Order: sequence, then C-alpha cells, then structure tokens
Amino acid sequence: MRHVFLAVKWGCIGLTAIVFLGQLAMVLMRYLLGIGFLEIQDAVNYAFASLVALSVIVAFDADKHVRVDVFRQKLPDAVNTWIDLFGNLFLALPVFGLMLWTAYPLVRSSWSILEGSPETGGLPGLYIVKTCLLILPALVIVLTLSRLIAAFRRTDA
Repeated sequence: MRHVFLAVKWGCIGLTAIVFLGQLAMVLMRYLLGIGFLEIQDAVNYAFASLVALSVIVAFDADKHVRVDVFRQKLPDAVNTWIDLFGNLFLALPVFGLMLWTAYPLVRSSWSILEGSPETGGLPGLYIVKTCLLILPALVIVLTLSRLIAAFRRTDA
C-alpha cells in the first residue's frame, strides 16, 4: 500500500510541474506573443483540480493535514493519540465515506458520456479528472482504516 501513496505523491509533484510550466507558458504566450491556447489552459485547470484532490491524500498520509485542535501542543501524547483515534473514527470515515457515496454517480455519468471540457474546442478527458473525486475518499478511507487497525493492535499488545 505504501507504493500507492508514494505514486500519488510523485503524481502530485508532476501535476505541480504541469501547473507551473503550463501557467508560465500561457502568460508568456499571451503577453509576449499575443496568442493563447485553450488546450494549455484546460491542461492547467485539469492538473490543478487533480492536484488539489490528490494533495489531500499526501498531506493526510504524512500527518501534515490541518488540525483544528488548538491545545494539541500542550496535551500529552496519549491524549493526542485518543483524539486522533476518535477523529479518524467519527470524522474522517463518515465524511469521506459520504464523499465516496455522493461522488460515485457524478463520476459514473461523466465516464458514461466521456465528458470533456465545457469550453468549445477544449481538451477531452474531464472524466479522468473527476475520477479523483473517487480516488481521494477511497485512499483516505484505506489510510484511516489502517491507522485504526494499528491503533487497536497497539492497545491490545
């Protein structure tokens, strides 16, 4: 499973490069040459949308996601472990389960029509980008379940 999360991390790095270089090319072409390409704009938009969705997984895997608990630094590690356990069980699983449940019909219909860009003459393949709406919650649920299993194994030992 670690290979999947590593692949997502490297995919995010590649998407970041596409966003940066594509946006740079668009700006330079528009203001220096006076031309623009809708395809480059769509590629940047698709890459950015995928990056936003997939970077959640990378941050969650690295335990670098935003935490709302303001007292975390002052609490002992045992208490923080329990907070993480309850957060994973009662927040992460239900929220991402609901996201998976509600995104499936959208992604299924997008794949059935092979949805493309809403812009005339834009890139095809928007359905692939929308698939990230299923990849995100699925991987977060898998990661959350593995963390919960590991936590329960530690308490049993």
